[in-house]
Amino acid sequence: MVSVNPVTTTGVYSNQLNKTEQDKTKSLNQVASGKSINKASDNASGLAIAMQLLSDVSTLKQSSTNLLQGSSLLQTTDSSLEQTGNILNRMKELSTQAQSGSLDSNSRSAVNDEYQNLKSELDKLSDSTSFNGQKLTNGTYNNDFQAGTSASDAINVDLTAVDSSAAGLGLTAGAGASATALSTPTSAQAATAELDTAINKLSSYRAEVGALQSEVSTRTQGIDQDIESNLSAQSAIMDADIGKAMSEFKNSNLINDVALAAAGQGNKMASSMLKL
Repeated sequence: MVSVNPVTTTGVYSNQLNKTEQDKTKSLNQVASGKSINKASDNASGLAIAMQLLSDVSTLKQSSTNLLQGSSLLQTTDSSLEQTGNILNRMKELSTQAQSGSLDSNSRSAVNDEYQNLKSELDKLSDSTSFNGQKLTNGTYNNDFQAGTSASDAINVDLTAVDSSAAGLGLTAGAGASATALSTPTSAQAATAELDTAINKLSSYRAEVGALQSEVSTRTQGIDQDIESNLSAQSAIMDADIGKAMSEFKNSNLINDVALAAAGQGNKMASSMLKL
């Protein structure tokens, strides 16, 4: 006697249809979204890696912004020091002029007056140079700039050694910072010596700021490269291969049609056998 189990036959075709339908849905979602992973079950480990990469990219982008602000801060500092250098050069010129025996008392007084005004400008410039409310050239600035994904990835911008005031540059009350600094050739000579020291000190300030600018620039370039690399890695995991997804969709669709046809044929055969 022939035994026919239509339930078993139908179950096999039903399972196949369910699987191909799931494959079709997955491929269609990939084409529609442009992503190969649309839910955790698609690729749990891949999704975890991609999410971490995306988090790193967000942090790195903010770090890049931090360093851009740091670069602007250092440029502001250097511009101020450049102006300080111009003032010191003029003061040195005046102190040299004051050592000329051709000056009468009125001329010497006029030279000293200009010198005193410039000395005041040194202090004003030192105290007024700031970035976002933070003073930069009075020996008080010291802050970190986060420059990476780890808490330890920071650049310390320490400008506590940079004091461009008259006192910070080494001008003393007994010579270069005296109210009568250029009143006599002798006092002018003493002021000149201190101005030479101040100019050298200013050069060291600018060298220090320049080194920090170079460090910030180098780190910024590295971060930008890291962002590009992480985005590329994240894209390789998350972005769908549209051509492949469409091919898989068509393949699943074909298998689905075959399974439906086979299921129908199987049911007809089962029905025919039962009539025998």
